[in-house]
Amino acid sequence: MLGSWYAYAAASDPDKLPYDASFWRVGASTIGTAMSTWLAHRRSPAALPVAAATAVGTVALGVLNKRSKGSYVTRTWSKDSLKEKAFNKVMPIAHAVESVALVGLGVFSEYKRRKGALPTLRGPLLSAGFYPRARKLGLYFMTFSMLGHWVEMLFCTGIKYGIFKGGYDRGNHMLWDQWLFPFPAEGTAAVLADSLLVPAKHAIEAALASSPVPAALSKPLAMGASFLVNQVACTSVDFGTGMVANRNYELWDYRDMKYNFMGQVCLQNSLFYSIIATWGVWQLLPALEKLMKRAGDTKLDGLLVGMGSLFVFLELLYQAVPPKPKLPAADNASASPASA
Repeated sequence: MLGSWYAYAAASDPDKLPYDASFWRVGASTIGTAMSTWLAHRRSPAALPVAAATAVGTVALGVLNKRSKGSYVTRTWSKDSLKEKAFNKVMPIAHAVESVALVGLGVFSEYKRRKGALPTLRGPLLSAGFYPRARKLGLYFMTFSMLGHWVEMLFCTGIKYGIFKGGYDRGNHMLWDQWLFPFPAEGTAAVLADSLLVPAKHAIEAALASSPVPAALSKPLAMGASFLVNQVACTSVDFGTGMVANRNYELWDYRDMKYNFMGQVCLQNSLFYSIIATWGVWQLLPALEKLMKRAGDTKLDGLLVGMGSLFVFLELLYQAVPPKPKLPAADNASASPASA
């Protein structure tokens, strides 16, 4: 079932696929299928009800979509194309069979669990020593890639109402309508922050703790030093990205902004990056670290499986046939930080 949804994502034109009821059904089916399989593997008592809900929802909502819109899935291709015949004629049959198999897997898991032949599994999904950190960074990358889209929308809204300076593309369908479009730059930034900026913060705190600086000044000085380190790191990454991917200013152009350098970085966005990074390093990431420790392996693995299945669908949807964003005009170039 996951394979059929991933094929559908890769074959669809993201610019023509609306965020309608059918889209959310695909997301729910993708997550439910992955979670059902994972729960059955763990011999969890939740495996059967999740599998049954996923199976019924996938097929029933597909039938409703067929009756209301004339197609089992929302088509982004011509009605007489090969893709139309493949997905809207083959998928209903395939999903009916796969749904029966999914429920059967849940029944088998529950039967074995009740007999005691296969007890519920505990501990992490993988026993390798690197796995807990890899799982954490994977969750960070996926979560912040999707949240980064909303930060971009928030920043552009701030430009619209004069809070920030710069321009933005008011007709960018990819930004304003495709709410789950992942921005990997933000996901990568979260991974780098946890891998580089958090250790830098700890090193600064340790250095000040062993210095003659009064305890009352230690934390403010540490935060100030951390902010400067974050600013250097964020601005360097932004400039390096621009010199590689934005040499002709086709993605963003800061040449009209005050205190810019080569049109690739500017003071406003450098400060914005640094404030967000410092808040993340000192508040957000430590809070998430504590939350993950309380959640335990079982919940975190389930989150990784569920979110990972949806993220693969989104990546295939938006990268196999990339959307065509409407580029802003030269006098309205995006000054949004997430556009990098």
